[in-house]
Amino acid sequence: MSTSFFDRRLVINTVLTLPGSALLLYCIRVATAAHLPYLVATILATTLGFLEPRKGWFLALVQASTIWIVYIFFLVHPTNNFHIELENFGLYGSMILSFVGSFVGGRLKRILDRSKSGRSKS
Repeated sequence: MSTSFFDRRLVINTVLTLPGSALLLYCIRVATAAHLPYLVATILATTLGFLEPRKGWFLALVQASTIWIVYIFFLVHPTNNFHIELENFGLYGSMILSFVGSFVGGRLKRILDRSKSGRSKS
């Protein structure tokens, strides 16, 4: 009953995580407040947990590391102190929300699956 951690479904969902990470980075860059990146991060991370209820933490790790690596090494940073602080707040907060949202989405999916199977047995 041993299955590989990296199955086909996880690889497909990992590839789907990358456009979401790009969208999140875009929101971090254009936001005038932290609300938009946090909303997008929460929605994306909950979706990741819903897609992979048991392995959502891996997708959250991919998303968090992707947005951090691309932001730090590939994007031009602002020179204005307000924008630097805003982008850092949005970046690191979104990284944390990636894990929290993935956990919530995974729990929600497992609860919904359990209630469906309980209802069909009755």
